[in-house]
Amino acid sequence: MKKTLICGLALATAPLAAEADSLRLEWVMQGQFAGPIMALENGWYDEAGIEMELRPAGPDIKPAVMVATEVDTYGIGHPNQIIAARANGVPLVMVSQWGQKAASTYIARKDAGIGTLADMPGHSVGLWFGGDEHEFLAMLNNAGVAQSDVDVVSQGYDIVSWLNGDYEVMQVTRYNELQLVYDNGFAPEDLVFFEPGDYGSALISGGLFTTEEQIAAHPEAVQAAVDASLRGWQAAFADPAAAAEVMVKYNSELDVAFQTRQIEAMKDIACAGPTLEGKFGTTDPADYETAQAILLGAKLIDSEIDLTAAFTNQFVDAAPAEFRDIACE
Repeated sequence: MKKTLICGLALATAPLAAEADSLRLEWVMQGQFAGPIMALENGWYDEAGIEMELRPAGPDIKPAVMVATEVDTYGIGHPNQIIAARANGVPLVMVSQWGQKAASTYIARKDAGIGTLADMPGHSVGLWFGGDEHEFLAMLNNAGVAQSDVDVVSQGYDIVSWLNGDYEVMQVTRYNELQLVYDNGFAPEDLVFFEPGDYGSALISGGLFTTEEQIAAHPEAVQAAVDASLRGWQAAFADPAAAAEVMVKYNSELDVAFQTRQIEAMKDIACAGPTLEGKFGTTDPADYETAQAILLGAKLIDSEIDLTAAFTNQFVDAAPAEFRDIACE
C-alpha cells in the first residue's frame, strides 16, 4: 500500500495501476470520511478486488464535478447534489446512502428568545450560502415564516461571529461546528435546536455515488466499492476512538479526541431511517422527494426528474449483512 504525504495530509493510495479507481472526499482526510479511510487502512478495497485512491477536496474541488468529468470514479455527495446534476443532464447515481439525517442542524442560545421557528420574525440567522442555505429557508417556509421577516446573514466557516452575537441562530454541522460550540463551554441543554426533519425539510447527509457508465461497465467494481466502504463504516462506528487514531495517521493536523467525537456524530447521522432496521446504506425514496421539492421551491431546477434513476439500492442489498448492521444506541 503506497501512502504519500501532500501538504500535511496523508493521501493514501493503493499501488499505482492504470485501472486504479479513485474516491473524491468532500473535504480533507478526517472522521467525516472514516468509513472509506478505515477501508483503505485495513486493505478492504484490495480484499474486495479493487485498487482505490482517496482524494481530498476543498472549496474549489467539488466531488460531483470531478466524477462527472471522469477525473474521479466515485465521490461523496448528497441527494440534492445528485438531483441537481441529473436535472442538468449529468447522469450521477447514488449507490450507497450513508447519512440518514441532515448533516446540518441550527442552534440558538436558550436566552435568545427563540423557542421555535415561529418565533424567528425579527431575529437573525447565519447560513452558508452557495446552495446550503435552502434547507433552512425551506424550514422557514414550512413553519409559515416569511423570509423577509428574518435577517439572513452569510456566515463564515467558523463560529466566532455567533459567539460574538452577530446573529442569533447558526447553521452547524453535527460533526464539526457543533463540536466546536461544545468546546467553547456550551452544553446541549444550553441550546435550542431547530431540526430540519422536524420541519419536513431535511437534506440528508452524504453517500457514495458514481456514474451510470461506471455502473453499466463495471458493476463488480461498484459492488466492491460499496462493500468495502460499508465495512469501513461498520468498523469506525464500532470503535470511534480506535478509528480516530487512524484518522490522525492520515492527517497529522487532527486531534484524536475531536476526531472521536466527529466519528460519533457521523454515527448519529447514520442512525436513523433504514439503519435502524439493519439496512445501513439503503436509500429511502422519500428523502429524494424532499430534496427535489426543496430544489424546485428554490428554483434551482426547472422541473421534476425521474428520481428512481438518481439512486439504486441494488449494491447495498447485495452487500454482506454484517456490514449493514450498525449498533445504534
